[in-house]
Amino acid sequence: MKLFNQRKTYNKNSLSIDEIGNNPMVFFIKWFKEAEKNDKIIEANAMTISTVDNENIPLSRVVLLKEIKENSLIFFTNYKSRKGEAISDNPNICASFYWPPLERQVIFKGIAKKCSQNYSEEYFKSRPFNSQAAAIVSNQSQIIPSYQELLNRYNKFLKENKNSTLKKPNNWGGIEVNIKEIEFWQGRENRLHNRVVCVFMNHKWEIKLLSP
Repeated sequence: MKLFNQRKTYNKNSLSIDEIGNNPMVFFIKWFKEAEKNDKIIEANAMTISTVDNENIPLSRVVLLKEIKENSLIFFTNYKSRKGEAISDNPNICASFYWPPLERQVIFKGIAKKCSQNYSEEYFKSRPFNSQAAAIVSNQSQIIPSYQELLNRYNKFLKENKNSTLKKPNNWGGIEVNIKEIEFWQGRENRLHNRVVCVFMNHKWEIKLLSP
């Protein structure tokens, strides 16, 4: 199936290097808030993360960003999942956001590490009870005999623990991505897109334009 004729024109916004300022994380928050306010963007915090496993095979999947810090991004996962195991083997990670209604993309490169148990427990307690239960019952990325079997275990757990305070599993928690590089992409006409790359070196940001 050829898709040669599938294309669109980008003409909603522009991006200059001066707009980034001295701190690209602050600028990212600005873009993120604009994405949150856009009615056509359902989950502005949907973030594609790419990892490389111990056989040097890349894998990408979408997770939900849960905190933006001064120089890092945080999401949560089961540490025994495919992404958790890949990060354990190789902490180099890529995270990206694509917001089509704004014709914008942001790409992060960084080093991933586990968050503290206290921090992960704080977030776990904020989750709805049913979501807490799912994190406990589901052995993420493991093969299961059927979806019904998973539902049966889940419903049984809910019934047995409906009046309980659930404890965070030891193999579940936050991943903090310490940012080393950010690229901002703004779609423009005739494929002459705006690209600005920001590299964190020697405790400061080096900001430069890239050709599209």
